Amino acid sequence: MRLGASLPVYSTALGWVIFLLGAAVPVYIAFGLIRLSGFREITRYERNDTLYYTLNPVTKILALFMVAVASPMAGVYLGLLATAIILASYSTLSKGREKLRIGGLFTVAVVWGTVWTPLSDRLSFFISGGASGFLSFYGELTRFVATQVAVSGVFLLALILIMTSTPSAVMRALKKLGMPNAISFSIVVGMKTVPALLEAVNSTIKIQFMRGFGSRGSRPLGPLYTMAAAILALIPSLVMLLRGARNTAISTGTRAFGAYKTRTNLAKPPFGAADVAVLSLAALFLGAAVFA
Repeated sequence: MRLGASLPVYSTALGWVIFLLGAAVPVYIAFGLIRLSGFREITRYERNDTLYYTLNPVTKILALFMVAVASPMAGVYLGLLATAIILASYSTLSKGREKLRIGGLFTVAVVWGTVWTPLSDRLSFFISGGASGFLSFYGELTRFVATQVAVSGVFLLALILIMTSTPSAVMRALKKLGMPNAISFSIVVGMKTVPALLEAVNSTIKIQFMRGFGSRGSRPLGPLYTMAAAILALIPSLVMLLRGARNTAISTGTRAFGAYKTRTNLAKPPFGAADVAVLSLAALFLGAAVFA
């Protein structure tokens, strides 16, 4: 009788432990291992001459679209394989080893944070089921992890588009795909704003630490202090960016943006064998996910 009465309390406590673990690990990875400097590395363009940098931006956008459509339908092994290939290709980027490390940590943080929280809500059901409940827990865990790994591959590929294409090239590609100017402009402004925001927040965090913020805390709590400093830095950083909105408005007005329905370009981006190969690979993944 006492065992039966203590089981709900035990399962509830264990559920809270798993919930907090699911929240703490992504925070530690994001602010302790990747840090804002790492996020800045994977959200800004850097010039290079490897494969991704030579691809037509239209190719990268179409490949991203096909992978995004296929990922929710892909099986366990197919989704894992696709994400592993995308992640491994980070080694070909500028500062490849560092970006491969950041991409791997980013994937772990996304998967961990999205898998453990829903499983903690069902933990009492799994515990009360005994051996069969454990098998159900293992099956749910495997399915959730495989699904989230496949979805994280979409984020990794989107970051490749940002890291290997200039905002103007992305805007031309979106225009060629029929995207309205207003939406294209919003996306491009976002590509320019996110790295600037991370830079401003990172600078503000360093200033707060120089003034003694978190100096009395223990070293293992460093990522939590960094997260708290980042939250406090958001408002001044956003104010600084909003002050620069006037310069953006003047720049677009000077270039007569939106005055005409069509825009001309000095040079057309090439479309070669590498583009055909990448699109074929993405189409193959989409076909395998749909018909497998």
